[in-house]
Amino acid sequence: MKKIGFLFINLCLILALVSCSNDDYTKALPSGSTALMYVDMKQSGGVESRDFLKKMVPIDDLGDCGLDFAQKLYFFELADGAVGLCARVSDPKQVGETLKKLEEKDHCKGFVHEGGGVKTAILRDSWVVAYDDDAFLMLFSVPATDIQSAKNRLVRYLKQDGDRSEKFTQLFQKLNATKGIAAVVGRGQTLLKTTDLDLPQSVEASQVLEAVSVTVEDSVVYARSNRFSFDEKVSKALNDHERVFRPIEGRYAQNFTKNAFMNIAMNVDGERLFPMIQNHETMMAFLASANAAIDMNNIIKSIDGDVAMMYFGDLMFSDSRFLLLSELAHSQWIADIDYWKTSTPNGGEIKDLGKDTYCYTNGQSQYYFGLVGGTNDGQKSASSQQFFCGNTPNAATSPFEPFGEPIPQAVIEKIKGNRLAVVVNLEKSGGILAMMLKEKFQPLFGDFNTVVYLVES
Repeated sequence: MKKIGFLFINLCLILALVSCSNDDYTKALPSGSTALMYVDMKQSGGVESRDFLKKMVPIDDLGDCGLDFAQKLYFFELADGAVGLCARVSDPKQVGETLKKLEEKDHCKGFVHEGGGVKTAILRDSWVVAYDDDAFLMLFSVPATDIQSAKNRLVRYLKQDGDRSEKFTQLFQKLNATKGIAAVVGRGQTLLKTTDLDLPQSVEASQVLEAVSVTVEDSVVYARSNRFSFDEKVSKALNDHERVFRPIEGRYAQNFTKNAFMNIAMNVDGERLFPMIQNHETMMAFLASANAAIDMNNIIKSIDGDVAMMYFGDLMFSDSRFLLLSELAHSQWIADIDYWKTSTPNGGEIKDLGKDTYCYTNGQSQYYFGLVGGTNDGQKSASSQQFFCGNTPNAATSPFEPFGEPIPQAVIEKIKGNRLAVVVNLEKSGGILAMMLKEKFQPLFGDFNTVVYLVES
């Protein structure tokens, strides 16, 4: 029995040494990262990771550069905003030879042996590199005044004990538990900040983390997001909070069209949403111009159910064409329209276009809005009442009919049940966004024209 116990203890020690061995390149990931990301080319529909990396780093020809592209590439963001890369080294001699060749082309300088098997260099004057036999680190676009401190920082990461690295943090564990071609986990507000309206009042955005997994299905890129916290009290508050953004039922998903650059779906309780909007400066500024003509505040409060927004135009929305559809709890605000007609700003006018359908114009632009399924007292059943507004010609005549070819049915089905869905059609982006994203990510995702961002329930 003692011998078995002795063998078991030795086996545990061996496993511990193996798990912390220098062969594990992720030990160099810096602790205290505010965000981590991996790219796993083994699941990619693209070509290979060296082609993806060529879009990210200032190296003309990676070739056999000594990096192991069969392993995950990790990216990290630090508290000061610095962004870096961590990759596995398969042949440190080949890495050195690659840097020497770049030095001959004046693309690399300052190739230095730092001791302890660590070497550093500077690519194109601002990309700082450090590597040893196991890991390759790079910090992107470092200011000239910070070059030396950046080198010292990377050397420190390579020499750090394994248990001090990001590898042994909850952030890293959460990242590797998130499956996909790529995944991101961020602390605080390092990722998307657009969905923080529905946080419990007792919770700060900086206490919440976000995990995003990226997959590709039928040439559509899906980014699925969920929020969480390692703090038990914050986690409980998130789970217990009756969120304003509820699971999408998909009432307007069939209205989503490939003609729109962006389609957005959600399901909200307007009465709960509006107090949060009041505390959101950006949202209140956005509503200010609309409130000058009609009472959007009360319209928002009346929303209860699915909401769809469609934007038609290029990335900058230069032509500002949009359409909004929503389900209502009531339409009591319609009784105030006669008052709105008398209180429009100078040069503005609200015209009747038909039953419960109106057009606001100021001589330069037109804005259509109205109610379907309502009554004069606004007391009809909620399920039959719908609001629409927009500035497309169709908004005045057939707002609830699709404006062109619908998005794929598979995408429609994946929208349902999530708290927020954003469908971006790159072909309608005016070419700028499509060109930028495809140039960077086609090696990773293959050919794609649609990006779908989902906030999971």
